[in-house]
Amino acid sequence: MPKVLLSFLGTGEYKEIPYALDGQEYLTPYTQEALARHYPQHTLKVLLTDAAQKKHGEALRNRVAYEGVSIPDGRTEEELWQIFNAIVEAVPEGASLVVDISHGFRSQPVLALAVVHFLNVAKGVQVERILYGALREQEGRGEFLDLTAFLELLAWTQAARDLAQYGFGKPLGGLLQNLHRQSWLSGGAGLHRLGPLGKTLENLSLSLEVLRVQEASQHAIGLLKALEEVEKDLERAPRSRPLGLLLRFLEERYAPLAVGDPLSPGELPAQVAMVELLLNTGSLAQAAALMRELMVTWLCLQRGFDPVDEREGAEGLLNSWARRAKQKATDEKAQIGQLWNDLANLRNDIAHAGMRKDPTPAQTLAANLKDLWQRLRQVMAP
Repeated sequence: MPKVLLSFLGTGEYKEIPYALDGQEYLTPYTQEALARHYPQHTLKVLLTDAAQKKHGEALRNRVAYEGVSIPDGRTEEELWQIFNAIVEAVPEGASLVVDISHGFRSQPVLALAVVHFLNVAKGVQVERILYGALREQEGRGEFLDLTAFLELLAWTQAARDLAQYGFGKPLGGLLQNLHRQSWLSGGAGLHRLGPLGKTLENLSLSLEVLRVQEASQHAIGLLKALEEVEKDLERAPRSRPLGLLLRFLEERYAPLAVGDPLSPGELPAQVAMVELLLNTGSLAQAAALMRELMVTWLCLQRGFDPVDEREGAEGLLNSWARRAKQKATDEKAQIGQLWNDLANLRNDIAHAGMRKDPTPAQTLAANLKDLWQRLRQVMAP
């Protein structure tokens, strides 16, 4: 794995001072030299404008070896994109990266944060650290501040968005478990509640994805319990505090699913909530499958059938009512039978992946599914 130390060089007046990092000090005018000595296995690449090259390029080279990467001043949007591309080209695929933004000019530090996030996704780059050399002028020294957690905040934000919009809980669950492990490895307080919360969130998301209705309810119960216990961990770990803003969201989203038995008469709304969640997060195939099973469960409970062992009896009734609908009957049973027939056809159309004659276009399927859901809600209304 290539190791790269990436830094910006400005045009300021740099004084020789001791820079502290991880308990060590390096006497130098340049943060680049301090970090190159701290990370001797990394290739130092310095982003510098013509003006920075003229003022400091040679002086820096006399103190430490580096590869220069020429960039424009960044005064226009086009120049900012040129800087972006220069950074992308300078960092090889799969590299382990340390970034120094001490002397970034204007928007360069913000741009650097964006580009390293892009590099992680597009080129598999692993960011070790993002550092800023803060000058303690009155004390005549410098100190590197570790800003890596703010890059992690982007990952938290993306994971939260994945969960909110698409129902993907695994990214957020993985971040929680990783934070749990890091706390123990670093000898910290041990954020022992975050790991179980992350695992439970992953299990809940998987249960919804593969439609394990009763499992999903049990995991939802476990999630709510974990959320109650996790607040103390958040107070002890600043890096995990962004999760605090998500706690209420997680509770509101999954509380309707947290029932003892989603197949029992009084707790059938849990399955309704599951369908709503699947529809809202774009999991239309799963929603169609669950709607079909929900209709069977509803009729089982209406007729006193066991919703697991006697489902065939309810399906037989629905099939007979569907035949009444085909015979142009207009009573309530025929209307329910028509809904059953429409829902079964849509579910089958999706399940066959379009491998049939004249498959329904995807946009039409999505619209029909929402219409069927409203009809099913009306049928199940007390």
